[in-house]
Amino acid sequence: MIFSVVIAHYFRMSDTFALATFGGVAYVVSFSYIMQGFLFVSGYFSRNLDKCRITAFQNFLFPYIILMPIMFSIRYFIFGRANLDFTLPTMALWYLLTLFYYRYSLKYLVKIKKILPISVITSLAAGFIPFLDSTLSLGRTFSFLPFFLLGYYFKEEWIEKLRTVPKMVGILVLAVLLSISVFIAFENLVPLSALYMKSSYTSAGLSYLKGIAVRAAILLISSAWIFVFINLTPKRRTFLVSIGQKTMTIYVLHIIVRYIIKYFSDFFRHEILSYVILTAAAVLSIWLFSRPRAVKTYQFFIDKLYRGIISKFPALIRRIL
Repeated sequence: MIFSVVIAHYFRMSDTFALATFGGVAYVVSFSYIMQGFLFVSGYFSRNLDKCRITAFQNFLFPYIILMPIMFSIRYFIFGRANLDFTLPTMALWYLLTLFYYRYSLKYLVKIKKILPISVITSLAAGFIPFLDSTLSLGRTFSFLPFFLLGYYFKEEWIEKLRTVPKMVGILVLAVLLSISVFIAFENLVPLSALYMKSSYTSAGLSYLKGIAVRAAILLISSAWIFVFINLTPKRRTFLVSIGQKTMTIYVLHIIVRYIIKYFSDFFRHEILSYVILTAAAVLSIWLFSRPRAVKTYQFFIDKLYRGIISKFPALIRRIL
């Protein structure tokens, strides 16, 4: 999933990016499952409700507050212009805000009866409300909630049962999902903005009826992708495990590389050489930002600032928590 995030973001920066290309298909495939899958995994590892609530500020909201001006400065240095608005998350930082909401409120959400089906209805209904958009990541927060809660309620024995499903079934579902992505990309059936699920149906150029149908289809397709990953992922540890445990560092730091690629976007075209270079850049970014030194440096920087602020404003932090 983290590779899909990075490669999709890098491909998107090509000057000739279009859905009806190899890069466009890869982008549609990636955005069919990446954030849904990440939130599913995050929900699965959020069983300690008190710990989730206590650490939500430190792990997600605080880094968001710190990283926003940092990314603003980098954009200004690279492009010579930039905007800083804490209510409008830049690039991929919306994910930190959404995770903060989920982790902080999970203790109360799970007390609501039938919250999982309610969250599905909420996700579909969010598309009718214009102000649920990119502002404070509210649109995505309401739209992606079913996947976080699905992960929270998912049991280990359910994962084991899905793994016992014949692998040919998983491969067949995978083939169908890839075919759907190719069809969506080349037939241009769905506006690209609709895949993000961050704004209303009308702002994506969809009628209410088509909008709710598209979002319902995305929910089903994403769920099918989660099944594929569970079914086909081996139980044994692989070299990917160490990378998977450091996705947050990769997720945050690859944004900087994306800005650099965007600056040279006119160099990258719909051609083999461009795809090779961008793929190599994605692999290199993942390897570099998953190194222990990179992870420790990032965490030391965030923790150092957090402890410094905690020591100066202990009452404020206690009130937030």
